[in-house]
Amino acid sequence: MKYLTGFFMTWGNFCSLPCPVKRWDNNCKSLMLGFLPTIGLVIGLIWAAIYVGLVYLGFPFLVVSFILAFLPFALCGFMHMDGFMDCSDAIMSRRPLEDRQRILKDTHTGAFAVISAIFMILGYFAFVSTAASMGMDFVNIVIITVLSRSVSGLEVLLSKPLGTSQYVALSDGVASEASEAEETEESPQKPAAATKKQGVVLLLIQLVIYSALGFWASSFYASTALVYGAVVLGTFISISYAKKQLGGMSGDIAGYGIVWGEFCGVAMLVFC
Repeated sequence: MKYLTGFFMTWGNFCSLPCPVKRWDNNCKSLMLGFLPTIGLVIGLIWAAIYVGLVYLGFPFLVVSFILAFLPFALCGFMHMDGFMDCSDAIMSRRPLEDRQRILKDTHTGAFAVISAIFMILGYFAFVSTAASMGMDFVNIVIITVLSRSVSGLEVLLSKPLGTSQYVALSDGVASEASEAEETEESPQKPAAATKKQGVVLLLIQLVIYSALGFWASSFYASTALVYGAVVLGTFISISYAKKQLGGMSGDIAGYGIVWGEFCGVAMLVFC
């Protein structure tokens, strides 16, 4: 049951499509992160299917390009773009660490965030439109959203969190202090919280399966391998840089990595 809860938590938090079952359990946050590859698969399949449908129906080129650039952000409720903007604002301020961390959590939108978002969207549109004009492999489109979320989820599960991060309380196998304080002698024992290890194993299993299926279904192994590498490296390097600049891992940094990873994947489509 807790794995089912974790899956629907992932759906409700990281996908803008209506979630059929609304569940939440703080003890399942590790599993919520563990199901990120599957949510990436859903988003990627929709993204690729709409691309194929628009081309088949003969939509104008610029309309197709706009929709393809819009969909990956819209299907996650623009959550990852929000993290990208927050991190860009903090990192580009070039202020001391404490100030960068404060800017990261500031609810106001700064100039650096706006400038970064504008150029990211312009670059995204440029590469997507170029790739669409040349033709894109269905598998390569799908795998971009799977890999970016997989690497990002692993980073959250394995990295030291920022003190202000929502993931700072991820359990290592024991119930949270708040849950323990609520328990009484008469109350039934609550199930143990899912551990980080469980989340990592769950994520890696899906990552291996989806990556293998991607290669199996690919028409051109070399181009698929290049897209794989671009997304993984883009996500990993951007997250590593942001962690160094901001002093730890957070949900905003995870979103920052996903946006950069998908941008690198889309850019690589042009050369494949």
